Amino acid sequence: MTSPTALRLDRATMRRNLDQFKARWRQRLDEWESVGQGAIEKKYAQSFWAELFECFGITASRMDLFEQDALRASTGQSGYIDLFWPGVVIGEAKKPGVDLQVAVDQARDYLLGGTIKNAEQPRYIIASDFESIRLVRLGAPEKRFDVTFQLSEVTDYVDQLKFLAGYEEETTVEEQAEASIKASQLMADLFTAMVGDDVDENVGDAAPTNPEDEDAAIQETSMYLTRLLFLLFGDDAGLWEQDLFYRFVLEHTNSENLGSQLAALFEVLNTPESSRRRVPDSLARFPYVNGAIFAETMSTQFFTPDMRDALLNACRFQWTQISPAIFGSMFQLVKSKEARRGDGEHYTSEKNILKTIGPLFLDELRDEADKLIRAKSTPVTKLRQFRDSLADMVFCETFMPRRIQPRANLVLVA
Repeated sequence: MTSPTALRLDRATMRRNLDQFKARWRQRLDEWESVGQGAIEKKYAQSFWAELFECFGITASRMDLFEQDALRASTGQSGYIDLFWPGVVIGEAKKPGVDLQVAVDQARDYLLGGTIKNAEQPRYIIASDFESIRLVRLGAPEKRFDVTFQLSEVTDYVDQLKFLAGYEEETTVEEQAEASIKASQLMADLFTAMVGDDVDENVGDAAPTNPEDEDAAIQETSMYLTRLLFLLFGDDAGLWEQDLFYRFVLEHTNSENLGSQLAALFEVLNTPESSRRRVPDSLARFPYVNGAIFAETMSTQFFTPDMRDALLNACRFQWTQISPAIFGSMFQLVKSKEARRGDGEHYTSEKNILKTIGPLFLDELRDEADKLIRAKSTPVTKLRQFRDSLADMVFCETFMPRRIQPRANLVLVA
Protein backbone atom coordinates (compact mmCIF):
# COMPACT_ATOMS: atom_id res chain seq x y z
CA MET A 1 0.00 0.00 0.00
CA THR A 2 2.92 2.33 0.57
CA SER A 3 6.17 3.18 -1.09
CA PRO A 4 8.66 2.66 1.75
CA THR A 5 11.53 5.07 2.21
CA ALA A 6 14.34 4.33 4.66
CA LEU A 7 13.58 1.05 6.41
CA ARG A 8 15.19 -0.70 9.38
CA LEU A 9 18.90 -1.45 9.21
CA ASP A 10 20.14 -4.71 7.74
CA ARG A 11 22.17 -7.22 9.73
CA ALA A 12 25.51 -6.36 8.12
CA THR A 13 25.10 -2.67 8.96
CA MET A 14 24.17 -3.47 12.56
CA ARG A 15 27.24 -5.71 12.94
CA ARG A 16 29.50 -3.01 11.50
CA ASN A 17 28.02 -0.44 13.88
CA LEU A 18 28.52 -2.77 16.86
CA ASP A 19 32.17 -3.34 15.91
CA GLN A 20 32.73 0.42 16.02
CA PHE A 21 30.74 0.74 19.26
CA LYS A 22 32.79 -1.84 21.16
CA ALA A 23 36.08 -0.36 19.90
CA ARG A 24 35.13 3.14 21.10
CA TRP A 25 33.97 1.96 24.50
CA ARG A 26 36.92 -0.35 25.02
CA GLN A 27 39.22 2.61 24.47
CA ARG A 28 37.24 4.80 26.88
CA LEU A 29 37.15 2.15 29.60
CA ASP A 30 40.89 1.61 29.32
CA GLU A 31 41.51 5.37 29.58
CA TRP A 32 39.24 5.72 32.62
CA GLU A 33 40.90 2.78 34.33
CA SER A 34 44.35 4.24 33.75
CA VAL A 35 43.45 7.50 35.51
CA GLY A 36 41.29 5.88 38.18
CA GLN A 37 38.13 7.72 37.16
CA GLY A 38 35.07 6.73 39.19
CA ALA A 39 31.31 7.40 39.09
CA ILE A 40 31.19 6.03 35.54
CA GLU A 41 27.60 4.85 36.05
CA LYS A 42 26.16 8.33 36.54
CA LYS A 43 28.37 10.18 34.09
CA TYR A 44 28.27 7.91 31.08
CA ALA A 45 25.25 5.59 31.28
CA GLN A 46 23.14 7.68 28.91
CA SER A 47 25.98 7.93 26.39
CA PHE A 48 26.50 4.16 26.54
CA TRP A 49 22.82 3.37 25.93
CA ALA A 50 22.45 6.07 23.28
CA GLU A 51 25.42 4.81 21.26
CA LEU A 52 24.28 1.18 21.59
CA PHE A 53 20.83 2.12 20.31
CA GLU A 54 22.32 4.11 17.43
CA CYS A 55 23.91 0.86 16.21
CA PHE A 56 20.33 -0.22 15.43
CA GLY A 57 19.12 3.05 13.94
CA ILE A 58 17.43 4.37 17.08
CA THR A 59 18.07 7.91 18.36
CA ALA A 60 17.33 7.28 22.02
CA SER A 61 17.74 10.88 23.19
CA ARG A 62 15.11 12.09 20.72
CA MET A 63 12.66 9.48 21.99
CA ASP A 64 12.85 10.63 25.62
CA LEU A 65 13.96 7.23 26.93
CA PHE A 66 16.23 8.33 29.79
CA GLU A 67 15.78 8.98 33.52
CA GLN A 68 12.05 8.37 33.83
CA ASP A 69 10.66 8.45 37.36
CA ALA A 70 8.80 5.41 38.67
CA LEU A 71 7.89 3.77 41.96
CA ARG A 72 9.83 0.78 43.29
CA ALA A 73 7.75 -2.13 44.54
CA SER A 74 10.16 -2.99 47.36
CA THR A 75 10.17 0.44 49.02
CA GLY A 76 7.22 2.35 47.57
CA GLN A 77 9.66 5.18 46.97
CA SER A 78 10.20 6.97 43.68
CA GLY A 79 13.36 6.46 41.68
CA TYR A 80 14.65 7.01 38.16
CA ILE A 81 14.81 4.30 35.51
CA ASP A 82 18.04 4.63 33.54
CA LEU A 83 16.41 3.61 30.26
CA PHE A 84 12.79 2.85 29.47
CA TRP A 85 11.20 2.24 26.07
CA PRO A 86 7.55 1.38 26.82
CA GLY A 87 6.52 -1.98 25.46
CA VAL A 88 10.07 -2.81 24.39
CA VAL A 89 12.89 -2.63 26.94
CA ILE A 90 13.90 -1.38 30.39
CA GLY A 91 17.59 -0.84 31.15
CA GLU A 92 19.81 -0.24 34.17
CA ALA A 93 23.55 0.51 34.22
CA LYS A 94 26.00 -0.04 37.08
CA LYS A 95 29.66 0.82 37.50
CA PRO A 96 32.21 -1.80 36.42
CA GLY A 97 32.42 -4.79 38.71
CA VAL A 98 28.88 -4.58 40.14
CA ASP A 99 26.91 -7.83 39.84
CA LEU A 100 24.44 -7.38 36.97
CA GLN A 101 21.84 -9.28 38.97
CA VAL A 102 21.54 -6.11 41.07
CA ALA A 103 20.64 -4.13 37.94
CA VAL A 104 18.15 -6.76 36.72
CA ASP A 105 16.48 -6.92 40.14
CA GLN A 106 16.22 -3.13 40.18
CA ALA A 107 14.54 -3.14 36.76
CA ARG A 108 12.05 -5.79 37.92
CA ASP A 109 11.40 -3.68 41.03
CA TYR A 110 10.34 -0.77 38.83
CA LEU A 111 8.17 -3.02 36.66
CA LEU A 112 6.26 -4.18 39.74
CA GLY A 113 6.03 -0.74 41.35
CA GLY A 114 2.71 0.23 39.77
CA THR A 115 3.87 3.26 37.77
CA ILE A 116 4.41 1.32 34.56
CA LYS A 117 1.05 0.46 33.02
CA ASN A 118 0.20 -3.00 31.78
CA ALA A 119 0.26 -1.78 28.18
CA GLU A 120 3.79 -0.43 28.70
CA GLN A 121 5.35 -3.59 30.14
CA PRO A 122 8.54 -4.30 28.15
CA ARG A 123 9.62 -7.57 26.56
CA TYR A 124 13.27 -7.17 27.53
CA ILE A 125 15.48 -6.15 30.44
CA ILE A 126 18.98 -4.98 29.53
CA ALA A 127 21.68 -4.35 32.12
CA SER A 128 25.32 -3.35 31.82
CA ASP A 129 28.39 -2.51 33.86
CA PHE A 130 30.05 -1.18 30.69
CA GLU A 131 32.39 -4.19 30.61
CA SER A 132 29.55 -6.65 30.02
CA ILE A 133 25.89 -6.72 29.01
CA ARG A 134 23.07 -8.92 30.27
CA LEU A 135 19.88 -9.32 28.22
CA VAL A 136 16.76 -10.95 29.68
CA ARG A 137 13.82 -11.84 27.43
CA LEU A 138 10.52 -11.73 29.30
CA GLY A 139 7.16 -13.14 28.21
CA ALA A 140 6.01 -16.66 27.37
CA PRO A 141 8.22 -19.46 28.78
CA GLU A 142 9.24 -20.72 25.35
CA LYS A 143 10.41 -17.21 24.37
CA ARG A 144 12.46 -16.42 27.48
CA PHE A 145 16.22 -16.33 27.53
CA ASP A 146 18.89 -14.82 29.76
CA VAL A 147 22.33 -14.16 28.26
CA THR A 148 25.40 -12.33 29.52
CA PHE A 149 28.29 -11.38 27.26
CA GLN A 150 31.36 -9.19 27.33
CA LEU A 151 31.63 -5.88 25.51
CA SER A 152 34.12 -7.54 23.16
CA GLU A 153 31.43 -10.10 22.21
CA VAL A 154 28.59 -7.68 21.49
CA THR A 155 28.77 -8.17 17.72
CA ASP A 156 28.22 -11.91 18.19
CA TYR A 157 24.87 -11.16 19.85
CA VAL A 158 23.42 -9.00 17.10
CA ASP A 159 20.55 -11.46 16.60
CA GLN A 160 19.53 -11.19 20.26
CA LEU A 161 19.76 -7.39 20.14
CA LYS A 162 18.16 -6.75 16.75
CA PHE A 163 14.75 -6.23 18.38
CA LEU A 164 16.05 -2.69 18.94
CA ALA A 165 15.91 -2.18 15.17
CA GLY A 166 12.34 -3.43 14.98
CA TYR A 167 13.09 -7.07 14.20
CA GLU A 168 11.24 -9.54 16.38
CA GLU A 169 10.68 -13.26 16.33
CA GLU A 170 7.13 -14.47 15.84
CA THR A 171 5.01 -14.00 18.91
CA THR A 172 3.26 -16.95 20.49
CA VAL A 173 -0.53 -17.22 20.56
CA GLU A 174 -0.46 -16.33 24.26
CA GLU A 175 1.77 -13.30 23.72
CA GLN A 176 -0.36 -12.13 20.80
CA ALA A 177 -3.51 -12.45 22.90
CA GLU A 178 -1.92 -10.49 25.75
CA ALA A 179 -0.67 -7.84 23.34
CA SER A 180 -4.12 -7.59 21.74
CA ILE A 181 -5.66 -6.88 25.14
CA LYS A 182 -3.07 -4.16 25.75
CA ALA A 183 -3.81 -2.69 22.31
CA SER A 184 -7.55 -2.67 23.04
CA GLN A 185 -6.91 -0.78 26.27
CA LEU A 186 -4.76 1.80 24.49
CA MET A 187 -7.38 2.39 21.80
CA ALA A 188 -10.07 2.65 24.47
CA ASP A 189 -7.99 5.28 26.27
CA LEU A 190 -7.54 7.23 23.05
CA PHE A 191 -11.23 6.97 22.15
CA THR A 192 -12.26 8.14 25.63
CA ALA A 193 -9.81 11.04 25.48
CA MET A 194 -11.34 12.17 22.17
CA VAL A 195 -15.09 11.79 22.82
CA GLY A 196 -15.41 11.33 26.58
CA ASP A 197 -16.42 8.36 28.70
CA ASP A 198 -20.18 8.92 28.36
CA VAL A 199 -20.31 7.39 24.87
CA ASP A 200 -21.98 3.99 25.11
CA GLU A 201 -22.95 2.30 21.87
CA ASN A 202 -24.27 -1.21 21.46
CA VAL A 203 -22.01 -3.89 20.02
CA GLY A 204 -22.64 -7.36 18.65
CA ASP A 205 -26.14 -8.09 17.36
CA ALA A 206 -27.46 -4.77 18.66
CA ALA A 207 -24.83 -2.63 16.92
CA PRO A 208 -26.07 -0.15 14.30
CA THR A 209 -25.75 -1.48 10.75
CA ASN A 210 -26.32 1.78 8.84
CA PRO A 211 -24.17 4.92 9.08
CA GLU A 212 -27.35 6.96 9.59
CA ASP A 213 -28.02 5.10 12.83
CA GLU A 214 -24.68 6.03 14.38
CA ASP A 215 -23.82 9.34 16.00
CA ALA A 216 -21.89 11.55 13.57
CA ALA A 217 -19.21 12.38 16.13
CA ILE A 218 -18.60 8.68 16.80
CA GLN A 219 -18.39 7.99 13.06
CA GLU A 220 -15.80 10.69 12.57
CA THR A 221 -13.82 9.62 15.63
CA SER A 222 -13.81 6.03 14.38
CA MET A 223 -12.44 7.14 11.01
CA TYR A 224 -9.86 9.31 12.75
CA LEU A 225 -8.76 6.39 14.92
CA THR A 226 -8.53 4.18 11.83
CA ARG A 227 -6.03 6.60 10.32
CA LEU A 228 -4.07 6.84 13.55
CA LEU A 229 -3.98 3.06 13.87
CA PHE A 230 -2.56 2.79 10.35
CA LEU A 231 0.18 5.24 11.31
CA LEU A 232 0.90 3.41 14.57
CA PHE A 233 1.14 0.08 12.77
CA GLY A 234 3.24 1.59 9.98
CA ASP A 235 5.81 2.82 12.51
CA ASP A 236 6.53 -0.77 13.57
CA ALA A 237 5.87 -2.67 10.34
CA GLY A 238 8.61 -1.13 8.19
CA LEU A 239 6.32 0.98 6.01
CA TRP A 240 8.67 3.91 6.59
CA GLU A 241 11.48 4.88 8.98
CA GLN A 242 11.00 3.19 12.32
CA ASP A 243 9.05 5.38 14.79
CA LEU A 244 8.75 8.18 12.22
CA PHE A 245 5.18 8.97 13.28
CA TYR A 246 6.08 8.74 16.98
CA ARG A 247 8.96 11.19 16.50
CA PHE A 248 6.70 13.47 14.45
CA VAL A 249 4.17 13.69 17.30
CA LEU A 250 6.85 13.95 20.00
CA GLU A 251 9.08 16.54 18.36
CA HIS A 252 6.85 18.58 16.05
CA THR A 253 3.59 18.93 17.96
CA ASN A 254 2.11 20.18 21.19
CA SER A 255 -1.46 19.94 22.42
CA GLU A 256 -2.39 23.20 20.67
CA ASN A 257 -1.12 22.36 17.18
CA LEU A 258 -1.44 18.56 17.14
CA GLY A 259 -4.79 18.60 15.34
CA SER A 260 -3.59 20.89 12.55
CA GLN A 261 -0.32 18.98 12.23
CA LEU A 262 -2.19 15.68 11.85
CA ALA A 263 -4.50 17.27 9.26
CA ALA A 264 -1.43 18.35 7.29
CA LEU A 265 0.07 14.85 7.62
CA PHE A 266 -3.13 13.23 6.33
CA GLU A 267 -3.03 15.51 3.28
CA VAL A 268 0.64 14.72 2.61
CA LEU A 269 0.03 10.97 2.91
CA ASN A 270 -2.68 11.27 0.27
CA THR A 271 -0.38 13.17 -2.13
CA PRO A 272 2.15 11.40 -4.42
CA GLU A 273 5.73 12.53 -3.84
CA SER A 274 5.91 13.99 -7.36
CA SER A 275 2.95 16.30 -6.64
CA ARG A 276 4.14 17.68 -3.30
CA ARG A 277 5.28 21.29 -3.10
CA ARG A 278 7.28 22.97 -0.32
CA VAL A 279 6.49 20.23 2.21
CA PRO A 280 8.54 20.45 5.44
CA ASP A 281 11.05 17.64 5.96
CA SER A 282 9.15 16.34 9.00
CA LEU A 283 6.21 15.60 6.67
CA ALA A 284 8.07 14.90 3.42
CA ARG A 285 9.71 11.81 4.93
CA PHE A 286 6.34 10.04 4.94
CA PRO A 287 5.60 8.10 1.72
CA TYR A 288 2.50 8.36 -0.42
CA VAL A 289 -0.25 6.00 0.77
CA ASN A 290 -2.82 4.92 -1.79
CA GLY A 291 -6.02 3.02 -1.09
CA ALA A 292 -8.10 6.11 -0.17
CA ILE A 293 -7.65 5.79 3.60
CA PHE A 294 -6.50 9.43 3.70
CA ALA A 295 -8.53 10.66 0.71
CA GLU A 296 -11.52 12.14 2.53
CA THR A 297 -11.08 15.59 4.04
CA MET A 298 -11.93 15.53 7.73
CA SER A 299 -12.55 18.41 10.10
CA THR A 300 -9.55 19.36 12.21
CA GLN A 301 -9.57 17.85 15.68
CA PHE A 302 -8.56 19.93 18.69
CA PHE A 303 -6.44 18.11 21.26
CA THR A 304 -5.93 18.59 24.97
CA PRO A 305 -2.68 17.65 26.76
CA ASP A 306 -4.36 14.43 27.97
CA MET A 307 -5.38 13.53 24.41
CA ARG A 308 -1.83 14.05 23.16
CA ASP A 309 -0.49 11.94 26.04
CA ALA A 310 -2.92 9.16 25.11
CA LEU A 311 -1.65 9.25 21.51
CA LEU A 312 1.99 9.18 22.65
CA ASN A 313 1.24 6.19 24.88
CA ALA A 314 -0.22 4.42 21.86
CA CYS A 315 2.86 5.35 19.81
CA ARG A 316 5.12 3.61 22.34
CA PHE A 317 3.32 0.29 21.94
CA GLN A 318 4.71 -2.30 19.50
CA TRP A 319 1.71 -2.71 17.17
CA THR A 320 3.23 -5.52 15.13
CA GLN A 321 2.75 -7.76 18.17
CA ILE A 322 -0.95 -8.05 17.38
CA SER A 323 -2.82 -9.43 14.41
CA PRO A 324 -4.58 -6.94 12.10
CA ALA A 325 -7.41 -9.49 12.04
CA ILE A 326 -8.71 -8.19 15.38
CA PHE A 327 -8.75 -4.50 14.37
CA GLY A 328 -12.43 -4.60 13.38
CA SER A 329 -13.72 -5.97 16.66
CA MET A 330 -11.33 -3.73 18.59
CA PHE A 331 -12.79 -0.62 16.94
CA GLN A 332 -16.34 -1.73 17.66
CA LEU A 333 -15.61 -2.44 21.30
CA VAL A 334 -14.11 0.95 22.14
CA LYS A 335 -17.59 2.38 21.58
CA SER A 336 -19.03 0.31 24.44
CA LYS A 337 -18.56 1.75 27.93
CA GLU A 338 -18.65 -1.73 29.49
CA ALA A 339 -16.02 -3.06 27.07
CA ARG A 340 -13.79 0.01 27.57
CA ARG A 341 -13.82 -0.51 31.32
CA GLY A 342 -13.10 -4.22 31.02
CA ASP A 343 -9.73 -5.86 30.64
CA GLY A 344 -9.96 -6.32 26.88
CA GLU A 345 -11.62 -9.71 27.19
CA HIS A 346 -14.46 -8.74 24.85
CA TYR A 347 -12.47 -8.52 21.63
CA THR A 348 -12.82 -11.30 19.08
CA SER A 349 -9.51 -13.17 18.84
CA GLU A 350 -7.93 -14.10 15.52
CA LYS A 351 -8.48 -17.76 16.41
CA ASN A 352 -12.23 -17.23 16.74
CA ILE A 353 -12.35 -15.08 13.61
CA LEU A 354 -10.72 -17.90 11.65
CA LYS A 355 -13.27 -20.35 13.04
CA THR A 356 -15.93 -18.25 11.34
CA ILE A 357 -14.34 -17.26 8.05
CA GLY A 358 -12.50 -20.54 7.48
CA PRO A 359 -15.51 -22.65 6.48
CA LEU A 360 -17.21 -19.64 4.87
CA PHE A 361 -14.56 -18.92 2.25
CA LEU A 362 -10.96 -19.08 3.48
CA ASP A 363 -10.58 -22.88 3.52
CA GLU A 364 -11.87 -23.10 -0.04
CA LEU A 365 -9.46 -20.43 -1.24
CA ARG A 366 -6.54 -22.13 0.49
CA ASP A 367 -7.44 -25.47 -1.10
CA GLU A 368 -7.57 -23.85 -4.52
CA ALA A 369 -4.19 -22.19 -3.95
CA ASP A 370 -2.63 -25.46 -2.76
CA LYS A 371 -3.85 -27.31 -5.86
CA LEU A 372 -2.42 -24.68 -8.18
CA ILE A 373 0.92 -24.65 -6.37
CA ARG A 374 1.25 -28.45 -6.16
CA ALA A 375 0.40 -29.04 -9.82
CA LYS A 376 3.66 -28.92 -11.77
CA SER A 377 1.75 -28.16 -14.95
CA THR A 378 0.17 -24.96 -13.59
CA PRO A 379 1.30 -22.07 -15.81
CA VAL A 380 2.43 -18.80 -14.24
CA THR A 381 -0.48 -17.01 -15.90
CA LYS A 382 -2.92 -19.23 -14.00
CA LEU A 383 -1.26 -18.36 -10.68
CA ARG A 384 -1.40 -14.68 -11.53
CA GLN A 385 -5.08 -14.95 -12.44
CA PHE A 386 -5.79 -16.53 -9.05
CA ARG A 387 -3.79 -13.83 -7.28
CA ASP A 388 -5.65 -11.09 -9.16
CA SER A 389 -9.00 -12.69 -8.32
CA LEU A 390 -8.18 -12.36 -4.62
CA ALA A 391 -7.61 -8.64 -5.10
CA ASP A 392 -11.12 -8.31 -6.58
CA MET A 393 -12.84 -9.80 -3.55
CA VAL A 394 -14.50 -7.47 -1.04
CA PHE A 395 -15.04 -8.50 2.56
CA CYS A 396 -17.30 -6.33 4.70
CA GLU A 397 -17.43 -6.97 8.43
CA THR A 398 -19.92 -5.09 10.58
CA PHE A 399 -19.62 -7.12 13.78
CA MET A 400 -23.07 -8.66 13.35
CA PRO A 401 -23.52 -12.42 12.76
CA ARG A 402 -26.56 -11.92 10.54
CA ARG A 403 -26.02 -13.35 7.08
CA ILE A 404 -23.51 -14.35 4.45
CA GLN A 405 -24.28 -13.61 0.81
CA PRO A 406 -21.93 -15.48 -1.55
CA ARG A 407 -21.36 -13.39 -4.66
CA ALA A 408 -18.67 -12.92 -7.25
CA ASN A 409 -17.44 -10.09 -5.05
CA LEU A 410 -17.85 -11.83 -1.71
CA VAL A 411 -19.52 -9.74 0.97
CA LEU A 412 -19.12 -11.00 4.49
CA VAL A 413 -21.37 -9.62 7.18
CA ALA A 414 -20.27 -11.39 10.34
